[in-house]
Amino acid sequence: MAPSPRTLARRARRQVLRPAWFLARAGRSGGPEREAVVQAAKAAVAAGAAWLLARWVLHAPQPFLAPYAAVFLVVQVTVYRSVRDAGQQLAVVATGVLLALGATLLTGSVVVGLVLVVLVGLLLGRLRVFGEHGPWVAVTALILVGQAGPAAGSPVDAVVRLAEIAVGAAVGVVVNMLVLPPVYQRDATAALAGVTGRLADLLRGVAASLREHQEARADLARDWRHRARALDGEARRARDSVAWARESLRLNPLRRRLRTPSPTVVLVPAADAVVEVAAHVNDLCEAVVDAAEEEDTGEQEETGLDPLFVGSFADLLDHLAEALEEIRDDPGALSPRADRHPPGSAALELMTAVHRDAAQRLPGASGQVRAGWSVEGALINAAQRAVVDLTGRRPTRTPTNGTGEDGA
Repeated sequence: MAPSPRTLARRARRQVLRPAWFLARAGRSGGPEREAVVQAAKAAVAAGAAWLLARWVLHAPQPFLAPYAAVFLVVQVTVYRSVRDAGQQLAVVATGVLLALGATLLTGSVVVGLVLVVLVGLLLGRLRVFGEHGPWVAVTALILVGQAGPAAGSPVDAVVRLAEIAVGAAVGVVVNMLVLPPVYQRDATAALAGVTGRLADLLRGVAASLREHQEARADLARDWRHRARALDGEARRARDSVAWARESLRLNPLRRRLRTPSPTVVLVPAADAVVEVAAHVNDLCEAVVDAAEEEDTGEQEETGLDPLFVGSFADLLDHLAEALEEIRDDPGALSPRADRHPPGSAALELMTAVHRDAAQRLPGASGQVRAGWSVEGALINAAQRAVVDLTGRRPTRTPTNGTGEDGA
């Protein structure tokens, strides 16, 4: 069914007003919008400065490669990346200039030269030395041959072009380093706090439902699994944000003026732990779904979870949620420099009790096999891995029947 004229008008109005809303958000508070505006302004300044400097120093009539190189490096998201990519960018554009020179000297024809530089440039661009910027070898050579024509075969002009690139790269790196260099620690902290809080909410929801129903409801369990999978991916993206925050401080002159601790010390351990816990929560929800589906089939008696296990395991989930909330409120809680008990210490103590209770219900302890035992074991294992990742310690296990085997 085609959208109504009113719907089309509303969509068109949103598209027209979107730039104004974007600028309003950028002016109102810090965030991605303001960072985008700042980087765009810096790129514009770098382009103009590179053009003027190339004209004054090199006396080049049309020094378009200088602002091109400057803008390319300014739009990099971190100072370190702009410095690192400066060498690759110089290599990419220099290779394009030399390729245009060689193709023009060999062919003497603009059309044949265009075909040759695109073919060879795209193949050369696959070399590892150029990284992800390899296709720009062909693009640079294509622009030079198409714009200059036979003049692209002048060795003197080629040397001037190479000098333009060097000027533009220097301007781009200096502007990105000295003019409001980007720092992404705030974004990383917000991303990590968000996913950690949502993981805690999920665990509390699972615990409350298990207490209320004394079993795993299939409809809720599938929703938990869906949320856990989404949070697993979100936790990995938060860890990537922390990596960006760490990189944004490398070679950044603002680092000494930042009053907050380095994300390497504060955020990285928390992000690593949250990613691992999110994976274990995903496994836990998978086990809950298995329990719910087993309960729905009703093929055997006593297919559900043991009520005694449900109560202690729900308490354990609450303790894990409490540990995650502590990390959300203070990511430095997992820092090696933190002089206190790590989050999850209460869960570690309860984990030992859960192991002891589970050991008493193992098939070898009573001689009776319950269908729900395997699900309980999967739940315990997933929760234990989460506790270990939070505390760095394993719970004490109770041997069964004096055999020395672990209880879970």
